[in-house]
Amino acid sequence: MLSTPNLLTLDNEEAKIVIGQNVPFVTGQYTNNNTANGSVNPFQTIERKDVGLTLRVRPQVSENGTVKMTVFQEVSSISDTSTAGLITNKRSIESSVLVEDGSIVVLGGLLQDDYSGKQDKVPGLGDLPVFGNLFKSEQRKRKKTNLMVFLRPVVLRDGRQTESLTMDRYELMRGNQIQQQPQANSVLGINQSAQLAPLDLSQSRLPLGTAAPNAPAAQ
Repeated sequence: MLSTPNLLTLDNEEAKIVIGQNVPFVTGQYTNNNTANGSVNPFQTIERKDVGLTLRVRPQVSENGTVKMTVFQEVSSISDTSTAGLITNKRSIESSVLVEDGSIVVLGGLLQDDYSGKQDKVPGLGDLPVFGNLFKSEQRKRKKTNLMVFLRPVVLRDGRQTESLTMDRYELMRGNQIQQQPQANSVLGINQSAQLAPLDLSQSRLPLGTAAPNAPAAQ
C-alpha cells in the first residue's frame, strides 16, 4: 500500500495533495569564458519537479448525491542515474468517473511481471555434465507489481458531519501514536514520542457519548 490520502474540498473546487520530494533536474550547461582575465564561469540550469505520489480531484455533487469526479493520480520514483541525468519511473491515471455518495470506485490497475536470469560459470569446467554444477551459479529474479487506485467520496452536507469526520480522523491518528510509543528505557532519557492531546467533547457540538462515525473522505 503506497498511501491512503484524505482530501476535503468544496463542490466543484479542485483539491490536490502531493507526498514526495522536489527533485532537481539539470536542463542545460553553459561555460562562460572571460577572455579579459582568463577566468572560466561554468553554470547549470536546473528545473525542479515533484517526485512521489500526487492526487488531484475535482468533485461535482448532484442533487441526488451522485458525485462526478475528475481525477488525476500519479506515482513516480527515481530509478537510476545516467550520463544524461536522473531517470524516473512514472505511472499515472487521468479519468472522469461517476460514483454514488459513500461508494468505492476503482479507477484502474496496472499489473507488471518482470523476469531476469543470469548464469556465471568457470570456462570449460562449468560445461561438464553433472559435476559442472559445482563450477557454476545461476540467479533468477521475478518481480511482480500490482498497482490499483480506489476512491471513496463522502458528501459532507453540514457542519456536524464535517466535525464528525474531523474527530474520527483525529482519534485515528492519536490511536496510532499511542500504539507506536517506544518502550520505557532507564538508560535512554527519551521514553515518549509526540502525541496528540485527547479531545474535549464538552467543546464539541456532538452529544457526549456519541462516537464519531468511521466515514473517511475521498481515498
